[in-house]
Amino acid sequence: MVPSKAEHLKNVAERARAIMEKENVEALVASSCENFYYLSGHPSTFMYTLRMSEVALAVMFRDPSRRTVIIMNEFEAAGVPADLPECELRTYPTWVDVDDPLGLRGAKYEGRRPVNHQVQEMFGLLGQVLAGHGIHSGRIAVELNSMRYPAVNALREAVPGLELTEAGAILTELRALKTPWEIAHLRKSCEYAEIGIAETIKGIRAGSSAAEIADAFRLALLTHADGSSSRFHMISVGAHFAPAHIFDTRPGQPGDLIKFDVGVDVAGYGSDIARTFVLGAPSDTVKRIYGALRAGHDRLLELIEPGMPMKQAFDEVMPLIRRSGLPNYNRGHLGHSAGLSLAAEEAPFLSPSEKTVFRPGMVICLETPYYGYGVGSIMIEDMVLVTDNGCERLNKLSRDLISL
Repeated sequence: MVPSKAEHLKNVAERARAIMEKENVEALVASSCENFYYLSGHPSTFMYTLRMSEVALAVMFRDPSRRTVIIMNEFEAAGVPADLPECELRTYPTWVDVDDPLGLRGAKYEGRRPVNHQVQEMFGLLGQVLAGHGIHSGRIAVELNSMRYPAVNALREAVPGLELTEAGAILTELRALKTPWEIAHLRKSCEYAEIGIAETIKGIRAGSSAAEIADAFRLALLTHADGSSSRFHMISVGAHFAPAHIFDTRPGQPGDLIKFDVGVDVAGYGSDIARTFVLGAPSDTVKRIYGALRAGHDRLLELIEPGMPMKQAFDEVMPLIRRSGLPNYNRGHLGHSAGLSLAAEEAPFLSPSEKTVFRPGMVICLETPYYGYGVGSIMIEDMVLVTDNGCERLNKLSRDLISL
């Protein structure tokens, strides 16, 4: 049975309220595109597509009798489903004129235009919502670190009697543990990314450029992965390992490495996987490097289990990679959580300072990347689901260095 979004949102709300109770926080306010979607279940077009900041808020209350409130401009709010689970919609006026010539909105239609700047309108409405729920004092958690300075000032003016605390740690703790609904999307996104790679490599040969391979990857998703879109595709050919927005057109030569570091979007959730191929036979240097990375990667897959600190996995595997043929290998982390982040990587990380422990329900990307001048990019990256007994690898593609 396919998990439902309603069950997902209920799970998120229950865990969020437990954290708010522990931290003595009256309300949790999300203002970034990913966290707004996470708390409300509705992706904001203004934030996701137009990359606008501070245009919508999702407000979740510690009191379980209160529904989550979506605060959004009236233009975009017209697209919010009326049956969005456990949510209440409140709107503020925007510069776009929205009319109601047939009287469909009735008394709900006000026809107002903004008097103040957008953030003042939005946070002014937040102040009204909080006051209407009896929150005149106490603490609210807000994404202060991701907000611009004028927006923070407008927020402080709108809620002068409240203590503002940073919401980042709460949201990171929440998002690190995936619901069955989220896991289903991440499984599919991983499957589609692998379909894109598998279809693309069928046409790669000496002379193929990174630009041609990137075009083929996008086309493979459209034709073989239900038309899903690429969230990102870092594809390199030969010694040119730097990430590129406009891809290199230089033809690949025998012996060149071809690296795919790609992610596919499914309902706002993105995979992050990587595989490396070689045109013809790999050099001895490449085989040595790949062998060391593979030894570390395979050990990560064996190590992970519930209760293990992420720091411990990093501390064991980094020396192994160095002993296996890369004595100078140096990485800040060997993996990260996967989910909603448009930046692909999200906390927590498998790093030397990370105290978070693996828990069942986490989806983690394990990676051992290498970038070398004159060599290029070599990557192995898998997505795993932490289970009660260890971890389940979501990838199906071989982890061998395959010659094309």
